[in-house]
Amino acid sequence: MAFAVFIFALFLKVSTALSSQNITHLFSAVFIFGDSTADSGNNNYINTPFKADHPPYGEDFPGKIPTGRFSTGKLMSDIWASLLGIKQTVPPFLQPNISDFDIRTGVNFASAGSGHDDMTTQISQVIPVTKQLYYFKEYIKRLKKVVGIKEANRIIEGALVSISGGTNDFTISYYDLPSRRDNFSMDDYQDYILKKLQNFINDLYKMTLKCMQALVRVQARVCDHCKKLSNEGSFASNIFWGSHLAEIQI
Repeated sequence: MAFAVFIFALFLKVSTALSSQNITHLFSAVFIFGDSTADSGNNNYINTPFKADHPPYGEDFPGKIPTGRFSTGKLMSDIWASLLGIKQTVPPFLQPNISDFDIRTGVNFASAGSGHDDMTTQISQVIPVTKQLYYFKEYIKRLKKVVGIKEANRIIEGALVSISGGTNDFTISYYDLPSRRDNFSMDDYQDYILKKLQNFINDLYKMTLKCMQALVRVQARVCDHCKKLSNEGSFASNIFWGSHLAEIQI
């Protein structure tokens, strides 16, 4: 069972464009942060067992090759970028041969297995969201070298930002391990993850993304061997996120 809550801060902007049948050129670039639902291949370049660089991944992707995406084809972030006329796919920032075009139009910082709970990435040995922010700082430096400071600021402030998380925090840190359940009730752990997410968005805001259009996705996927607990948690989570996610909008 899974649930997802979507906040579209860009909803009105896209809806207006859809009414005129023109949704291209709404955003200057796209930046992706998160976990396996968003990782386009960053884990290929780190030492972790969480990799999608082998079949059957990539069977429906152009060229039919595994790219590091945890999908047989494109990710939602790729589809959004294509739909909005930005580019066909969003490459991983850690890709060694990333082009200046991709630097100008946005990159992907997500890492499969990541989460907003520090314990999650300690276990999965992937890129924490805090380091994804560090890579974003490095990206900004390169962008300014490519296009100059003024144009870099325009690109960043006009970008679409996608943030995905929560799946691994609940699956790994809460349901699979007893330590978080011993220290947090379901409600308290949800508060804990929400606070982490708020801090993450605030840090993005401080890093010049003051006009960002945010797409925030928080997921909690539950485990088969915890079915009763999972059903209770999923029900509580739907109520909780539905009432509280609006608080983190920029």
